[in-house]
Amino acid sequence: MDDLSFLFNKAYFYLKFRPRTEKEIRDYLYKKIINTHFSRLQVEEVIEKLKEQGLIDDKKFVELYIKDRLLLKPKGEKMLKKELKAKGIKDDLIDDYFQNNSIDEEKIAKELLKKRWSRFQNLDINKIKEKAFRFLLSRGFSYEVVKKTIEDLLKKE
Repeated sequence: MDDLSFLFNKAYFYLKFRPRTEKEIRDYLYKKIINTHFSRLQVEEVIEKLKEQGLIDDKKFVELYIKDRLLLKPKGEKMLKKELKAKGIKDDLIDDYFQNNSIDEEKIAKELLKKRWSRFQNLDINKIKEKAFRFLLSRGFSYEVVKKTIEDLLKKE
């Protein structure tokens, strides 16, 4: 254990800034051991200890990440899933979260588009629809949600 203090210190430092996924920690530590005497086996040992300490928990990470994302930089379910996969979260954890927690994509899309709506006022209706569609699709919302959101906002005008 004393021999692994270098790896623990690196991991603790990396975890200091925000929660991390197991994959993020693993990749980070693998980079740190390139020019050292440490092995990947030792990195795995450190990761297991960090899990036991509750410092690495991918399930908790998914919950925190999605809550954070919806609060600060809202995106659709498709985009959230893509981002979580990129961070190394396993499909079953992602699917499990979305099966047990629903997010109101229509409400989120409407709020996002309302903030942008004033930029579209001087454009003709086709251009408004095109820009609004592109904006919401790029945020990971489904075609159906995008279409309904735009129709609802156009009805209010």
